[in-house]
Amino acid sequence: MRVRHPRVLDTTAIIALFDAHPPVVDLLDQAERGYWNLLLPTTAIADAETHIKVGTGGWEPILLTPGVRSLTLSEHSAIEVGSWPGDLATRHTVHEAYAMRAVVVTCQPGLYEGMLVPLLSV
Repeated sequence: MRVRHPRVLDTTAIIALFDAHPPVVDLLDQAERGYWNLLLPTTAIADAETHIKVGTGGWEPILLTPGVRSLTLSEHSAIEVGSWPGDLATRHTVHEAYAMRAVVVTCQPGLYEGMLVPLLSV
């Protein structure tokens, strides 16, 4: 049996999802069919919302999709990533990728320069 590592969408990938960028929409479709889980850090959701401005009603179809989970930033995790480089959403995304043995999905791989995290650039 093949191990299917979850996918963690960063801010850029979430924005691309709402822009109907085909590779990210395909990931959502695959998650809905049970191929893998799509994980959305809440900090990346907040950062994406500042750009897309769709409100709760716009998020519900995504967040209620089978195979999609949001991941909150716990106190312990916040302390751990506090000294890491980059913005909070990126640090949270990397933390979740480490914790979940997941692949980070991004439209800006340069955000992860110097970090040892598997990337899927879309």
